[in-house]
Amino acid sequence: MLRALIRLVGYLSLAIGFISFVVDGARSIADKDLAYLSIGAAMDTLFPRGFPDWQEAAKLRLPPALYDPVLINTLAAPFCLAATIIAVLLLLLGRKPKPKIGYSNRD
Repeated sequence: MLRALIRLVGYLSLAIGFISFVVDGARSIADKDLAYLSIGAAMDTLFPRGFPDWQEAAKLRLPPALYDPVLINTLAAPFCLAATIIAVLLLLLGRKPKPKIGYSNRD
């Protein structure tokens, strides 16, 4: 049951990633410039009150060497890429286990 739920969330995440990819592509064609929804902008849209507070807390608690190059570049990455990576990981996690060779499952 849990494996089916994980696969369902994985397929939903894959659909969200594909929709985001299509919208970003249409926006890029319309603007004649590369334009995509970043992870930071998506989080700011989903959590309008909590995201700025979380970002300030991360800025204060993380070391500057980790905050500036790693977290800032991660939040600037395309959202469709992040949703697809999460979907692939969830689908791999929720797949059925391979049958064991040499064991009978008739018992």
